[in-house]
Amino acid sequence: MPRTEFVAQPVSAGSPLAAITMNVADGTNGNQWRYTGRRKLIVRNGAASAVTVTIRSNSRVAGLTVPDRVVSVAASGTAYIPEGPEALQTDGYVYCDWSAAASVTAGLIEETR
Repeated sequence: MPRTEFVAQPVSAGSPLAAITMNVADGTNGNQWRYTGRRKLIVRNGAASAVTVTIRSNSRVAGLTVPDRVVSVAASGTAYIPEGPEALQTDGYVYCDWSAAASVTAGLIEETR
């Protein structure tokens, strides 16, 4: 099945982060979103153990493959993961995979000025 797409929510210096809509992580298919270079993923892990979030890389530098970005989110923890240019896939998306998704939610934000 295709990845579940996250839609970015605009935020600015005056935006309350508590109002961000959190989506259920798709542990089976993974998630994706359009790359802009200005988006950040907020991950909340409500589970009793850590979860690993993997942002898939699609880059090479000086002939070497850039590794995936792997972030461990502690039990009951929150993580902030900015998208980097290495995550841009050939179809214009960023791909995100989860080691587990039970009790894990995420919100995609994009800075507005």
